[in-house]
Parts: sequence; C-alpha cells; structure tokens
Amino acid sequence: MLKNYLITAYRSLKRNKAYTILNVLGLTLGITCFVLVGLYVENEWSHDRFISHPSYRFLLTEQTGDGEERTYGTVGVKTFNTIEEQISGVEDILMARDHGAGPLLVEHDQVKFKSRKFFFSEPEFFDYFDIELLQGNAKTALAEPQNVVINASTARRIFGEANPIGEMLHFSGSMNFTVQVTGVIEDVKNSHLQFDFLFNFNLRDEKEDYQIIREGFANSVYGYFTLSEGVAPEEVAGRIKAYYKEFYRDNAEVYAALDRESYVLQPVHDIYFGSNHVTFDEGFKKGNKDNLLLLATIGFFILTIACMNYINASTVKAIKRVKEIGVRKVFGAYRIQLFSQFMGEALLVTLLAVLFSILLTDLALPYFENFMQTSFRHHLLANPVYWWGLFFILILVTLLAGTYPAVFVSGLKPGESLRQGLRPGWLRGNGLRSLLVGTQLFFAALLMSSIFLILKQNKFLMLRELGFSKNDILIVPNNSQKVADQLTTYKNELLKSPYIYAATTGMDVLGFGSTNNSGTAVLDGQSIDTAPVSTYFTVGMDFLEIQEIEVVAGRSFAPGHAADSSAVLVNEAFVRANGLSIEQALEQRLRLYGPESGRRPIIGVVKDFNFQSLHSKVAPAVFTVSGKTNWFWTIKIDPNRKKEAIAHVRNSWEAIETNYPMGYWFLEDNINGFYEEETKLQKAIQVFAILCIVISCLGIYGLTAYTIERRIKEIGVRKVLGAGVKQLVWLVNQKFVYLFAIAFLASVPLVYYFIDQWLQSFAYRINIGVSAFALAGLTVLVVLFLTVSIQAVKAALCNPAQTLRSE
Repeated sequence: MLKNYLITAYRSLKRNKAYTILNVLGLTLGITCFVLVGLYVENEWSHDRFISHPSYRFLLTEQTGDGEERTYGTVGVKTFNTIEEQISGVEDILMARDHGAGPLLVEHDQVKFKSRKFFFSEPEFFDYFDIELLQGNAKTALAEPQNVVINASTARRIFGEANPIGEMLHFSGSMNFTVQVTGVIEDVKNSHLQFDFLFNFNLRDEKEDYQIIREGFANSVYGYFTLSEGVAPEEVAGRIKAYYKEFYRDNAEVYAALDRESYVLQPVHDIYFGSNHVTFDEGFKKGNKDNLLLLATIGFFILTIACMNYINASTVKAIKRVKEIGVRKVFGAYRIQLFSQFMGEALLVTLLAVLFSILLTDLALPYFENFMQTSFRHHLLANPVYWWGLFFILILVTLLAGTYPAVFVSGLKPGESLRQGLRPGWLRGNGLRSLLVGTQLFFAALLMSSIFLILKQNKFLMLRELGFSKNDILIVPNNSQKVADQLTTYKNELLKSPYIYAATTGMDVLGFGSTNNSGTAVLDGQSIDTAPVSTYFTVGMDFLEIQEIEVVAGRSFAPGHAADSSAVLVNEAFVRANGLSIEQALEQRLRLYGPESGRRPIIGVVKDFNFQSLHSKVAPAVFTVSGKTNWFWTIKIDPNRKKEAIAHVRNSWEAIETNYPMGYWFLEDNINGFYEEETKLQKAIQVFAILCIVISCLGIYGLTAYTIERRIKEIGVRKVLGAGVKQLVWLVNQKFVYLFAIAFLASVPLVYYFIDQWLQSFAYRINIGVSAFALAGLTVLVVLFLTVSIQAVKAALCNPAQTLRSE
C-alpha cells in the first residue's frame, strides 16, 4: 500500500514539474538555512560542556561611591590562599591566569615565531578540565616550574612529525624563560579557554629571577573552586563575606568597603555566555546568548516560511484536483487513503529537499564558518546531532507542510467536489492562503526592518566621535629587551621618516577596553567607600597629544617638568563621580594605590573619551606617567602612507633587534573589534533576510501564476472592454499589496519593542525613528510588486482572442 502511495505521489509530482521545482527549491533553501543556524547554535551552546568536573569561578563585584558597579574576574593570590585555608566547604582552589602582555618570541632550532596564546595554571589543571592528553601524563605534565604542555597544532608547527616530549623551547621578549615540553593536548575547541601553550603557575623568568605569575601578577589571577559535596556556591560566597567582615571588624574603612563588595561563584559552564559584564578576563572567549537566540528564531522563521509556501502550493494544486478526489471517493476511496496519499507527496517532496539540503549544506558550511568567524568541532557528516536533526526536520517539515493540505483534500465531499465546487470558508482556499502569504510578508518586513535598524546602530558606532584619534595610530608591542634599552635611539630613528609624526612609549595603550591597572583613586579627605573605581592609564608624557585627547582645564604632562612624573590628569567622568567642579578638581591631590601610596596633584582634566566600547558609559580615568615599564609604542603616522610608515618602523626595529621580529596592529582595528558580535549579527541577519524574501517570492510567484490562471478570462474580458496594462497589473497586485500593508503595520510595533530592548545594551544609541521602517517597507514592497508583476504583465499582454476562445 505504501509503495502505491509513493508511486502515485511520484507520478503526481512529475506531472507538475514547475510546482515540484518551486516547492523543492523553497524547502531546500529553508532547511539548509535552518540546519546551518542550528549547527551554529549547537556549536556555541556546547562551549565548556566537555568539562565534567563541577567547578566554579570566583567573581568579585564592587559598587563605587557614585553608584556604578564593576565585576572583576581576578583577585590576589593571597586572597585565594586565605579562602582555601579558612573557608569551610572549599575543597580546592586552582589558580590560573592568561598572558596579559604583548607577544613573546618562541624559538626551537631554526623555528621562530611570535605568540601570546599562553595560559598559566597550577599542576592540577587536568583535574578541572577534561582536555585529552595525546602525549604525556596528566599527573606530572605540569609538576615542575619549567614544564610546558602544547597543543597538537603547535606541536606540528614546531616539531613536524617528530616527538616533542623532552624538547626545549625558549621564549624571549618582555619575559625570558626556557621550558621543557612534557605533554601534547588536543586543540582546545569550544571553551572559554584559548591557548597554545600551557605553563606551570610558578614559571620563573631567567633574567629577572622571579615567578612571572605568582609574583609578577600576584594581585590579578583567576580562581577555580571545587566545593565539598552538598555545599552550595551561595553558601561559600556568604561564608567568605562573613569571614572578611569578622577579620576587619576593627578597621572601619575596610569594613565599610566590604559592604560595597559581593562575591559570586560562577559555574564553569556559565562562563562563556555569562561573563560579558566581567572585566580583567579579556583572555577568555565569550558568547552572546541574546544574539544566539535571535539567530535561532530567524532560522525557524525561514523554515516556517518555506513550509507555508508548500502549504499554499499544495492547497492550490488540491483545488485543481477536486474532481479527481470526488471520483475516487465515489469509487470507494476512504479518507485515510486520500490523507495518506497527500502525506506521501509531502514526505517525498521533503525527502528530496532534505537530500538536496545535505549537498548544499556541505558546500556552504566552509563559507558559513568563515562568515560567522567560528570553527565547528565536528565534521558535518560525522556530527550525530546533524543526522538526528535532519531526521527531526524530515518529520517536522512533512507534518507542517503536509498535514493541512492532506486534511483539507481528504475532507472534501464527493458532491461538493463534482457539482458545487468548494464551499466558502475562511480556512478553505483563499482565506488560509491569504493568512499564510500575509504571515510570510510579516516575517519579511520584520527581518528587513530589523536589519536596517541594526545597520543604522552599527554605522552610528563606527562613525561616532570617540574623543581621540584612531585612524592614524599604529601600536607596536615593545617586547624586545634591546629596543627597550634604546628607547631614545629607536624613537629618533622613527621620527626621521616624513610619514611618522610622533611616537611615545608606555605601559598602556587604547583599544583594549581596559588597562593593566585600576583601583580606587582616593582624594584628600575622602573616604574609600565613596571613591569611584577608576581605570589607570600609565603612558608617556606626550601620549595625550599623540592621541589628540583634549585637555579642557589645567595642562597636560610636560617633558621638561620632572615633577610631572608624580602628577596625574583625570577625565570629566572622574570629576563628576566625585561631585566636584572642574575648578575644584584642579585643587585636589589623590592616592592611587591605597593610603600608604604617595599623594599626587591633579594638574589637568581631559574631555571624556570612549576608551571602552559604546556599550558602556565613559568610566572615571586617571593618567599617570610611565616609568621603567614601557610595553607598547603608540605611533602617529600618515594615514595615506601606511605601508611606507610600517616599512620604516620595521627597518628601524631591525637595525637594533635582529632576532626578535616586530609586531604591530592599528588602533582602529582594535576599536572595531569591540563590535565584533554586532557586526557578525548584522551580516547574518542581512543574508537571512535576503533568503527570507527569496523564499517568500518563490511562493508568491507560484501563487500569482495560480491567481492569473483562475482570472485569465476576467483579464481578457476587461482588456476587451478597454482596460489598460497598468490597470490589469494592479488588478493582480492589489490583493498582495493589501496583505503587505496589514503585515507591515503588524510588524512595526514588534520590531520597535525588540530593537529597543536590544539597544538598551548600548550606553550610546540611535533614536529608532521612522526612516528605517519606511525604507524596509519600501524595499519589501518593491520586491513583492516586481515578483507579482512579472507574470501580471505577461497576462495583460496576452491576446484576448486566445484567452476567450473557449467562450
């Protein structure tokens, strides 16, 4: 019986080739889009899911005196040691840190390259993270300070096919050390951790003889907690707070500061999606759950539109077959048999679409991965989620696309089919088709309006004046000791080029969103609990001039004034946060590193500038003069002669440093990187909005052909009676235009609400206005009108003698 149904379905589809092609093409595009989005969502959602050990990351949130909050991903080594010793319920703490400075030179025999993909951890790393060791022993791989574990890609890059275990690697630059390879791991994918080299937490610098992380970064390390069985993370956070309040009960200032702090133990599985508000963990890979859900919704919209096309086409085809169905019922066909036949057709069409989708997905996947700037952890055909997903889609689409036409057709009565035609009803024929076409146009208008508004916001982000120069700034990491020892010589060489206008060195540069230091800058007579947390920029004396940051009061640093090395400048946000006027701020002195640090005079106030992304308001900032630590060069170049400027910078570098290659990047690229998620979302919605319109047009094209076929005699009569081509084209278009008008008006409030919610994540944002809606509506309307008019014009130009011949 099933074989007969499939044979009948095949013959029916073969007789209606145009109908079959449109349906299969629409469903193929819809399924492919849905599958690609689904694979991306599944890949994103799998981040850190390979970790079986239940652990938690320690986060500290501090409320400043001006009511702002900042959450830190790092605290001090001493703090973690105290917690592990004193707090019940804490079974173990793993301290770790990524590499926050510039790249180092990696050397082995003749192989040399630069990298900054480093992670430092205590030896118990593999007890916390289920990362497979391809070579080496997890218990001993990080047992010694000078041990290193590398990933498989790095092993091939350095050693080729040779065994790397026991080999030595030398690292040089701002840090210098030699390590022995004791393990090789699989490349880490789908994790918040991103590294090529895994070092011991106690690694020592060979030249300066200090522990790079445990001592050099003692106040900013990550802590992963293992808790005793049955102990909730909220309990431990409460015990930590209670312990410190008891410990500092006699120190009123610290006790008051503790009231402004709160602690959270964040599950390791939540780090990827739940850390966008956390600072000082910039080395972690992070995702955006809202954007992911939005893409998933769009993928489902596109699949739904493709199913609607099939339902429309199937009901139209069924109307043409009502007499056939009536005859079959007269000769004894049961409703279940007719239902099964039409479901068989739906299954066959969907199966064809799924098969074509497999081919199209395989072809499109590499481009999609590049487009979304990601890499899937499984090959397409080796991904079990993909095959289960296809099976689910086959069943779902068959049911979505086939159920209504099958129920509609099998429910027709023989008398209704053979004598009277179809009885009118809202869910019979025209009513349902109008609903489905209107829904398709609603989705198209919704997506098009959204993309125009997202484009408008992204353009605003890219063109907004940030308060500093970004298009002509070259950043060069100062990781060579030779160059660091000859700063003046190198600077003089740089300035010999007519394409280099100025250069300065310092610990910090713009473009990272944070700096190497921040803290509570306390004014004279001010309580620490009312002082705002400020970002400290440690820079060269001419940094403000090079970056064109405006000084609105007082003065900038002056190279001729030795006293300026202990002075500071602050921004307007700092002045506001302390409730001062600009004039009052210039009379103040402050301490940057606690009550024991020196008092520094404020000699100037700079205009607010957006050193963080425009998601955030301008935060309080303090500028100090860099001393011996000069990790970066900030170089102002001729933006029209970038190649020549870079060549001179490199030649000047190589005249001093022959072993350590120069690296660089443009400040503008780093700033644009702040909006990587928004740019990715914009591009994805653009593509899917276009595909949504294409799939809708396929359905509307087929429906237009049916409409014209039904009204071809009416068009002929109207033409005989004097109707022109424009009138006849409008006759066919008007119903679709009316449906679009309703769909568009229905989409506007929904788009307005969700885009307004999305814009709330930006401290600086556009006004939504009406222009984007008008442009989106016009775009969809023009495409709709052209799609319908292609066939309407052909019908209007037909000779009435041919269309009315049978009359």
